Amino acid sequence: MKRIVLLGPPGCGKGTQSKILVDNYEYVQLSTGDLLRNEVQKENSKYGNEIKELMQIGELVPDTIVISLIIERISELNNSNIIFDGFPRNINQAEVLDDALKKISVSLDNAILIDVEFAILEERIKKRISESKTNEQRTDDNLETLLNRIEIYKNLTLPIVNYYEKHSILNKVDGMNSVENVNQEILKIIS
Repeated sequence: MKRIVLLGPPGCGKGTQSKILVDNYEYVQLSTGDLLRNEVQKENSKYGNEIKELMQIGELVPDTIVISLIIERISELNNSNIIFDGFPRNINQAEVLDDALKKISVSLDNAILIDVEFAILEERIKKRISESKTNEQRTDDNLETLLNRIEIYKNLTLPIVNYYEKHSILNKVDGMNSVENVNQEILKIIS
């Protein structure tokens, strides 16, 4: 079973690449964004209201909540190929993920950075907003939230690149290429 982390700033295409791997290559996407949005939708959710408020202003959900939801989901997916999308987002989460995987006798195979120019992300998010149906649009899809998320990414998530380089599992792909070319590069890495 493969365990892969996709890294990159908001709007870089992590979700798109995860979907391709899920639809065509028998992977299960473990997206913290999806986990958090699902938690918001649950009735009687322990964390739903807090998560919703934080997501609407572009702030990160506390590690304790994210880690709790992730560990619960990892244990359900023990015998599956997993793509971690949007997690880990900081060094603490990376270390906790490693520890959680060790407890079930697995480790990460690859960390893949989808590298993009930050200036291009604004155009991508505008396009995503314009192409979304109103009822399907994510509450965090707006420019103000995106800019806040990029700053958070630079300060908290970008240091994970060094963490995975030290563990010799980091690979980089040029996220400025087409979706198809990015996917081909990812497939070469994980094969």
